[in-house]
Amino acid sequence: MLARAKPGEAYRQSNFDVRLMASDRDDLVLICLDDLIENLGVLEIVEQRDDRAARSRTLTRCVTALTALEIGIDREAELASSLAQFYGAAKNLMLDSIRALDLGKVRQLRDDLREIAFAFRAAKLAASGH
Repeated sequence: MLARAKPGEAYRQSNFDVRLMASDRDDLVLICLDDLIENLGVLEIVEQRDDRAARSRTLTRCVTALTALEIGIDREAELASSLAQFYGAAKNLMLDSIRALDLGKVRQLRDDLREIAFAFRAAKLAASGH
């Protein structure tokens, strides 16, 4: 399958797969967040280029990452319901973007996800004692 893909896409997928295999639960959340943040940036670029095929692939990646984040929520955590609501709203934004993409909302979502990733990294670091 990778042989038929574009070289950049094949590299991206293999890099992502390797990171997943070597990760614990917390790392998986960060990988999904990082992947989502990156793909939101790609979405902005492909929209400016009016590349419909790349837009579709990127939206699919975003929805997949958001679904993984939703599934991975620790339902016992204090912020579980807030995260579930946030990820659900973000997924709805991505699904709505199939017809019309609002770059302002995409940028805001990307900024919000960066803050979440930063907070998650800080909490992980604090929990590890560093």
